[in-house]
Amino acid sequence: MKQLEASLFAKYLGAIVADERLLEKYIDAIKKLSIILTEEEEKILIKLVKEPFFLPFVDAGWALLKPQSNIRKRILVMSALIETEPNYTNLFLVEKNIAFPRIRLIFRGIAALLKGVLGTVLIVILGWR
Repeated sequence: MKQLEASLFAKYLGAIVADERLLEKYIDAIKKLSIILTEEEEKILIKLVKEPFFLPFVDAGWALLKPQSNIRKRILVMSALIETEPNYTNLFLVEKNIAFPRIRLIFRGIAALLKGVLGTVLIVILGWR
């Protein structure tokens, strides 16, 4: 299950899912940090693995409602690992010569807000609080 979880989070964050070294680092980090999921969180994670479309929305909703969620902590662990990998620096560096940077920033902010609102609604409807 942890391999599927690691692949899900890596893909969600823009990394290559076939990067075995990254996936192994993730599994080791989860063990070392003792980020243990509750039974309810395990069930939610299984649903997210089956329906990855919901992950961005649920993650944004948890950021607002339940920032200490263990699933969210695991996503942040994967994000930290990806950030340390040289192959993925392009995901974290500022793009050069962006056309209309302020407008783009506004649209990204609106998109993040909408994801948070939709995620919050999903979490409440699905009972994942």
